[in-house]
Amino acid sequence: MELAQPELTGPAPRLVRWEVVAGPEEWVGTHVRWELRQDGDWTIVLFTHEGWREPVEFMHHCSTKWAAFLLSLKQLLETGEGAPDPHDTRISDWH
Repeated sequence: MELAQPELTGPAPRLVRWEVVAGPEEWVGTHVRWELRQDGDWTIVLFTHEGWREPVEFMHHCSTKWAAFLLSLKQLLETGEGAPDPHDTRISDWH
């Protein structure tokens, strides 16, 4: 997957948005968006992978894989050790 230069907002970015410019055919032209906000002692991460042309099976697979990735990121931030590929959660023969 190749991403275009991210769009950042403000001096301390709370929103990062990338356009996918190369990679799986279904991804090209979609946008990956990360929005951060503080809620007391918590940092809330609002993640969206948007702009799919149609709801194909691969989109649902990717949605689940993004969830596994976000849980790995949370684990990394809390413990110092995540579970990146190839040690991530396998959910199908696509990986």
